[in-house]
This record gives sequence, C-alpha cells and structure tokens, in this order.
Amino acid sequence: PFAQGGLRNVYHMKQKCEQGQVAKESRHDIKYSERLKFHLETAKCQAKASLYASDFNKRIVDTGKHQKEKKRGEQPHSLDDVPRVDVLCAEVYRLKAPGCPGGFRYLAVEDRLEGKYGKWNNNDGFVSQSDCLKCQVAQAFSHFSYESSEKQEMVVDIQGSGNSS
Repeated sequence: PFAQGGLRNVYHMKQKCEQGQVAKESRHDIKYSERLKFHLETAKCQAKASLYASDFNKRIVDTGKHQKEKKRGEQPHSLDDVPRVDVLCAEVYRLKAPGCPGGFRYLAVEDRLEGKYGKWNNNDGFVSQSDCLKCQVAQAFSHFSYESSEKQEMVVDIQGSGNSS
C-alpha cells in the first residue's frame, strides 16, 4: 500500500483507458463471507453522503442568489468562491486471487485525487483547526448533514485535495 487509513490499505491502480485510480482493501482480517458486505456498506454511506453534498451545494448557490437579490447596489459577500463538496463514490471490484480465502479479493475502487491532500475531520473526533476556507466548508458540511438528517447522521472523515470543480 502507498497509504493507510484507519480501516483500509490504499493501492495505486491503473486500468487501460482509465485515469488514475486507487483501490482500497480492509486492513483487518474479515471473514470471506463478510468482505463484500464491508465494501457495499461503505458504498452505501458514500452514496448517502453524495446526496447530502448535492443538497449542501444547492443551498450555497440558492443562498448566494438570495443575497445578491437582497443587496442590490451594495457589494454582497459572494458565495461564488465557496468550494463545493464532492463525494467520491467507489465501485466494488471482485478480483480472482487463488491465494486468498474464497479465491477472490474485494476492492473498493475510486478515482485518485490530484493535488495536495488534506484531512479536515475524521470519525474519531479529530477536527482540523485550520481556518482555511476548505476546512470551514468541510466542518459546515458535517454540521449540515447532522441537521438535515434531524440529528440522526453526520458525514465525517472528510478529506481530499479540494481540486474538484
């Protein structure tokens, strides 16, 4: 692995005719019968986080439009420069691996992030103390997901390069 998170090892991956990708696999011994479920649960969480991100981004755009209409003639504080939240959603690959229990490996494959990597919060209580705009947006997005879910869920473990559009 070229990187390691709390739950996964991360490997470089390249397929023909594809941009750079990474493949993630559990760092822990998981029974063969549970490996697919591990990755599918992650994919399900990513899909839900992506829905929250769409709502969050729409709220930024709508708020910006409202502010511009409300403050005609004045120089409004622009939300145009606020970075949007983009969630990478993994695909689960099943690879033949005769040396592995069950004869297969399951990997979560997603696009490789380009640029300087940052981690803005995690699922163990870490919150970056940086006052950069990307960090502030990450914390606001976590809070937004908590409020939007009626305090039932919170998207955390927010990290990335901040280079997506």
